[in-house]
Amino acid sequence: MLAWHSHLKPDRMVAAVMVFEGSEREVKAQRRAAAEAAARFRGVSFGDAQARAGYELTFAIAYLRDFALTHAVAAESFETFVPWSRLMQLCARVKQRVAAEHAAALLPGRPLVSVRVTQLYPEGACVYVYFAMGIRGVAAPMEMYAKIEKAAREEVLACGGSLSHHHGVGQVRADFLRNPHLTSPALLESLRGVKQSIDPHNTFGARNNVMAEPTQQRRGRIDWP
Repeated sequence: MLAWHSHLKPDRMVAAVMVFEGSEREVKAQRRAAAEAAARFRGVSFGDAQARAGYELTFAIAYLRDFALTHAVAAESFETFVPWSRLMQLCARVKQRVAAEHAAALLPGRPLVSVRVTQLYPEGACVYVYFAMGIRGVAAPMEMYAKIEKAAREEVLACGGSLSHHHGVGQVRADFLRNPHLTSPALLESLRGVKQSIDPHNTFGARNNVMAEPTQQRRGRIDWP
């Protein structure tokens, strides 16, 4: 399909999936405005088939991590929200931080770090960071991966990004909540109080978020509910 539009350069183009909502009249107006804006920059519409194919791919993404592990590649993604004014800086610095941490650890090869904007808001955007690295011959590969990923999250926060966008805190990010510069002790106590009042037996979301144990206590545990 790209051959029909020779002005599109794969290394310089951006693809976007757009969803229009509202009444029939509103949707028509939105589609017309989007088409006019795209035309000004020589954009091309590929129709809804491409969007549907992309959406169906989300069902396969969850299995790519396991497939990569069979080829000695550890990979994962994490997301954040960042204001527009800091978006480009965040993307650049996270990539630099991962590369620096990987090199300092004298790991083989080069890490793969990419970013993707998934949701747009007037205030900023949701950014996904994808990080993969080869682990063949690496001692304690999962611990090493976790260490570099933690550094990447630290860089996200330093650039003004949020700890999460929609995936929540869970257990992996729980340690960041103990940083008084990120979350006040008073807020943590309030959240624990609410949790205790509505779920005194810690049945729901057990050991997640503010109820999660510190990393050093979680290591070696295999009895998670």
